[in-house]
Amino acid sequence: MSNSDTDTIVATIPKNATEELRVTLTSYNGHPLVDLRLFTEYRSTGEIGPTRKGLTVSVALLPQIIAGLQDAEAEARQRGLL
Repeated sequence: MSNSDTDTIVATIPKNATEELRVTLTSYNGHPLVDLRLFTEYRSTGEIGPTRKGLTVSVALLPQIIAGLQDAEAEARQRGLL
């Protein structure tokens, strides 16, 4: 899907002791993409690698995704979840 030479990890967010969410800017066939993917530590090797759990979308959708996440944050705060 991607070319690791042009991938840029924008954020790494710990989920728990063995998993993290990575936000990566990448591209496929010249199309700029953002990848939100769960990475895990493999017990057998101790290496961290990607899982199948994730989402890859056009960077053009970022403003809508961010707006949706901000709405979710506001709702969570209103409900006392944050």
